[in-house]
Amino acid sequence: MSRLLLVLIVVAVIALALWAMSRSWRRRVAAGANIPPLPSPAELAGDGAVTVSHATYLGTVTGEHWLDRVAAQGLGHRGPASVAVSSDGLMIDRVGTDVLQIPRHAISDVVLGRGLAGRVYGKEGVIIVSWTWGEVPLQTGIRIPDEQGRAAIFSALAQLPSGQQWGGSNRFETPIGEG
Repeated sequence: MSRLLLVLIVVAVIALALWAMSRSWRRRVAAGANIPPLPSPAELAGDGAVTVSHATYLGTVTGEHWLDRVAAQGLGHRGPASVAVSSDGLMIDRVGTDVLQIPRHAISDVVLGRGLAGRVYGKEGVIIVSWTWGEVPLQTGIRIPDEQGRAAIFSALAQLPSGQQWGGSNRFETPIGEG
């Protein structure tokens, strides 16, 4: 009888944890309701694309909060991806979810950093793209293990026509370095 009681308690604790995680994820999705619909894949055609087929999409976070991951519109799904940069902007083709396209005009900065969205890698191991969609400032992290591929994508992003001076200091260095 005591074994049955312990099993029921364990099952109840697991069910409670799953319910809490589901509720938290739904709340995170609702918090991103102020982000306008993202552009469709047909809107970015571009020419002279630089591509890397083996990358990891780390996620997208809001503003300067490197742990506040955005879950709305599929932006919270971390996973394998291929990355392409053309004169129109950045395209991240994520496995199992929609293609994320960031138009050139939305990109405000590109830096190499240690990590994003709770994922920390070595020095300058992550490309962090700062962009604004609607009125919402966002940062998207891309991990490309191959140094040459990472350099090629970073260089292509830095050469996109813009009025901005890119490649400034990474505002995520201090919080990650201290933690």
